[in-house]
Amino acid sequence: MPPSKPYKKAVILGAGGFIGVNLAQALDAQEYRLVCFDQAVSPHWPKSAATIAGDFAEMPVGLLNELDHSLVFHLISSCRPVANTLQAAAEVNHDLVTTLRYLEETKARDLCWVFMSSGGTVYGHNDDDRIRESSPTNPVCSYGVLKLAIERYFALYRQLHATDYVVVRAGNPYGPWQNPLGGQGIIAAILYKALKNEVVEIWGDGTNVRDYIYISDLVQGMLAVALAGKAGETYNIGSASGLSINQLIDIIGQTLNVHLKVKYSPARYIDVKRNVLNTTKLIELTGFKPAMNIYSGIEMTTSWLRDNYKL
Repeated sequence: MPPSKPYKKAVILGAGGFIGVNLAQALDAQEYRLVCFDQAVSPHWPKSAATIAGDFAEMPVGLLNELDHSLVFHLISSCRPVANTLQAAAEVNHDLVTTLRYLEETKARDLCWVFMSSGGTVYGHNDDDRIRESSPTNPVCSYGVLKLAIERYFALYRQLHATDYVVVRAGNPYGPWQNPLGGQGIIAAILYKALKNEVVEIWGDGTNVRDYIYISDLVQGMLAVALAGKAGETYNIGSASGLSINQLIDIIGQTLNVHLKVKYSPARYIDVKRNVLNTTKLIELTGFKPAMNIYSGIEMTTSWLRDNYKL
């Protein structure tokens, strides 16, 4: 399906993170006029990109001026999935309240928001073989509740002000530029431990199933949603196939030709048993399908980790 959005300018909020760096490189390759925003300028952003560094909550004037006539990719999140609410109030204030201030500021302006939500935590415990966008949303952690709340406010602003936006609910991305020590991204974390011959800790018995998608596939899916997605709609982006953590450990062991040392710890409530995304809606709209298989993706991620972490 051909693109329906006229913009040739893109602004990435949270461009210094794993997804942001990869998205920036893809947008630059497609010759977008690109603006990268984060707390600090990243050396990994394209040379041609305009860069803005600052505090998201302070709404820098230079950033606000750049939002007009743009695809605005909202990737900023101050939290991650954890089994407590210690920082919930601060996270709501930073992420939800600040996003609302941006929505209010831009409600009469010409731009399209692409909000990166969560393809796992917003659904919560679900017995479906593949979860559809219309499936019930029952978050089991503050992170998921916060993402869902932001989604709902985008919907409210569309109803009241015709705000143009789409929501991305992504599977578990992995690949180059993911920090293996950042607390998110199980493939990078396991690979790092395996390459250092350290013990891999698994919460539960390793039978939990997840949907893993290579970062270049996720980025291409995001671009497909940004350009052809219907305003106000939500789109899953994943591989549409699931792997248990134990299967993932076996694949990584085969790829590295090593036997991983694994320690199993008690399961946590936030770790749902199965989360595999149904991507039919995106496929029917754009024809998008992931190109990378898990074996090749893990090989490429391993190569990147070796080069960048001296492993």
